[in-house]
This record gives sequence, structure tokens and C-alpha cells, in this order.
Amino acid sequence: MKQPVENSGERPVTGLSTWIGKSSEQVVESFGEPERIEQSAYGYDWWVYPISTKQYIQMGIEEEKVVTLYAIGNEVDVAPYKLGQKLEDIYRFTIIESELVVNDESGSYQFELNEQDLNTRLLVSLGDIYAQLYLDKFTGELMSIRFLDSSTLIRIHPYEMMYRGELVEETEPTEEEWEAIDTASENQIFDITNVMRDQLGVGKVDWNEEIAEVARGHSREMYEEGYFSHDSPAFGSLADRLEREEITFKSAGENIASQYTDAAEAVHGWLNSEGHRKILLEEDFTDLGVGVHKKYYTQNFIEKFAIEQ
Repeated sequence: MKQPVENSGERPVTGLSTWIGKSSEQVVESFGEPERIEQSAYGYDWWVYPISTKQYIQMGIEEEKVVTLYAIGNEVDVAPYKLGQKLEDIYRFTIIESELVVNDESGSYQFELNEQDLNTRLLVSLGDIYAQLYLDKFTGELMSIRFLDSSTLIRIHPYEMMYRGELVEETEPTEEEWEAIDTASENQIFDITNVMRDQLGVGKVDWNEEIAEVARGHSREMYEEGYFSHDSPAFGSLADRLEREEITFKSAGENIASQYTDAAEAVHGWLNSEGHRKILLEEDFTDLGVGVHKKYYTQNFIEKFAIEQ
């Protein structure tokens, strides 16, 4: 029997979205201390709760208040939605618009969703907060969700945006801050990848620091040399780069991305691209190393040789 859903368009009264606007003290009372506190590029800190491969939550805390929340896993409560829900079901009770106007004290902002957005990452108004619905276009199911208050949505502006008023000035992180942001993105990409693999019936991969160093080098080089390719002009293919560091492997695969808002967006981009998805969900891979440098993302997988008994 289907459970009744709350009306879309209204602020939910149950589920994780109710945490938007609550205090960090309330978060600790209910969830305990986070496993990690990690810096974002947008002024808030991520409080990370990797509860299990069925429940993974990141809460964005700014000035001791929850301003955004990202959740993935089959057991998270993301009312009025449910992860795994079919797109056609979402369309039945949600008003989906390709243009959405958000107002705050700094002005009026219009977000425009293109065709790809309407198939892979919807933006929905829920009373005084907003939800980004991340869809798996290959299965047509809701894979994860992000809730945000209006000022955080405007600051991140993850869609094409037109505005009237004074655009919020972006503050470029310092080199030290970028280092912390990049490390946070690496950790989050690893966690989210394993939750996705579990949800889609593929085994978890182990973190591999040696491979992460290779991935970091590639992301840094792409940023510094201004190119975007699996082949490094200086160090060659992934196989070349792994062999150069004397890393043995039976098979290997690489995903790269650039200019995504953050870790969650990058992984969902890979999930919805056929070639990247194949690598992301390859069941033979055993190890993963992630390297991020200023919004250049590299994900290197290997399959280790079986250890003979």
C-alpha cells in the first residue's frame, strides 16, 4: 500500500528537510557529533554523517545554523520524496518548471533549467526552502537530494541565472582554504561513490592513498596547464601514470570532471554519463583514489590482482 505524501510546494513537516534553519546544537542533540567537519567553497562547513551505505548525510552549517543538506541512501527520509522514486511519480505530484524565481533582500533571481537539468537535477520550491532532485537518467529514479535555503541557493547558483538587484559577491578562497576544500571533496566523492555502488548492486571499493596521489597530480596539472583530458601531455595515460609510480594493477579506469559546484554534483554528473557510469559502477574494481584541485576532479579506480592462497 502506498504511503500518502505531503503536498509538494509546501514546506515538509517531517524528514530531513525540516533541519534547514535549525541550530547546530539541535543537530548534535539528534545526530551526535559529525564524523568529519569539512570546508566548502561557499561559506558553510559540511558536517558529514556517513551513517552507512543506506544513510549518508551532509549538513551545511553556517553561523551555527543549517543552511543546506545533502542526502543519499535508501533509508534516508527525504519527504515529500523517497529515494528510488520514479521520475513519472515525482511529476504526478510536483509542479516542475523550467524557470524558477527566487527573491531575497539582495534582489530577484531567475534560475533557468535546461533540458538536461529537467532529466537529471530538478529544482523545486517547497515553501520557503528549495530542493534539488538528483535523478539517475538511466533508471529514471531519484538517486539523492539536496535541500537549501534561498540565500544559499543564490550564492551557489547551480543553474543558469538571471538577476535584478545586486549580485552577491563571490569570495575566492585562499590557497590554504582551497587545500581544505579539495580534501573535503575527495572524501565526499569516495563516500558518495560507495553509497551509489551499494544502491546499484555493486561492491564497495577501498580507499587507496597511492592512487589518490596520482589522481591529485592529474587534477593539479589540468588546472595549471589549462587542459581537460585523460592523457597528460607530460605523463601520458592513466596506465602510464600508475606504472610511473610502480602501482601494480590488473585493470584501471578514470573519470574526470571540471567546474562542478561540489563533490556531490561531480559524482552525479559521472553517474549520468554512459562512459563515466560504466567506470563508476565497474564491479571488478577494488580500489579508488580521488584527487581534486580547484574544481578539477579526478577519480582513479584499479582492480588489484587476486592474492594467491
